[in-house]
Amino acid sequence: MTLFDIFALCAIGLSVVLAMMRGLVGEVLSLVSWVLSLIAAKMAAQPLAETVFSFIRPSALAAVAGFIAGFSAALLLLFFLRSLLTGAIKAIGLGGVNRFLGAVFGLLRGFAVVTLAVLVCAFTDLPKSDEWQNAYSSPFFEGAASVAVPYLPEYLAKKVSYPSF
Repeated sequence: MTLFDIFALCAIGLSVVLAMMRGLVGEVLSLVSWVLSLIAAKMAAQPLAETVFSFIRPSALAAVAGFIAGFSAALLLLFFLRSLLTGAIKAIGLGGVNRFLGAVFGLLRGFAVVTLAVLVCAFTDLPKSDEWQNAYSSPFFEGAASVAVPYLPEYLAKKVSYPSF
């Protein structure tokens, strides 16, 4: 077992534990909250800049303040909604199922994170290192990363290579 394997196990294990603690509903709503908060911030940035932050100069800085305020407000509101929904799930007795499904989600997310890291590392010399070559799990993650290569822009896809493939 090399440092690569330890990193992969720790990343996946941490993802599983965190997702199990929050549950599937918490994890999914967290992802949705970030996306909706970004959309809300984009929509609210200019109106907030023109009304609430009109005293800030230059106006680009007011737009940044409006974006941050809109994002923070939406994220906070959605955090409360997520708390209410996860509380309701616990109250009706589905907390264990929610945590189990959260762990499954965490496992999938952990694999995705490690696979993405392996894909990014393909642009470096790390895949040629002994630590990488001797890792038990590197062929699996290299194979998973190679599945994503056709979806990359062509100029990037040409640069992805692993010694074992």
